[in-house]
Amino acid sequence: MARDFAADIIDPVAQEIVSNVGVWVDREVKPVASEYEHADEYPAPLVAGMAEMGLFSIKIPEEYGGLDLSFECYAGVCIELARGWMSLAGVLNTHVLVGYAISSYGTDEQKQSFLPRMVEPEIRAALSITEPDAGSDAQA
Repeated sequence: MARDFAADIIDPVAQEIVSNVGVWVDREVKPVASEYEHADEYPAPLVAGMAEMGLFSIKIPEEYGGLDLSFECYAGVCIELARGWMSLAGVLNTHVLVGYAISSYGTDEQKQSFLPRMVEPEIRAALSITEPDAGSDAQA
């Protein structure tokens, strides 16, 4: 499905990125996703693979070392990741949304401090909310 989506609305370079992610998902993610899920284990090797493909820099501006690709490409990548294992799309989404917020609304100092390190990713964004017994539960 994502490959059809990608062919209809994104440029050839972005199509190739989405296609490459799809191939990686079929080869690397699908065979192990269930094991990680049932073991409740963080998929560090898969996240490293996402970093190697540059996915954590997909919406970070080029001036900070990012790919600065379209939202359509980003959506296609997310669809491919979710096709293999939804949790990987979540790992990427949090990082990309924080990077986009910093690049769009951050001060110059914040951009210089965080964005180049988010490209590597030397640092990664995370979802942080209160604990279930303290008034908020993300799993609810």
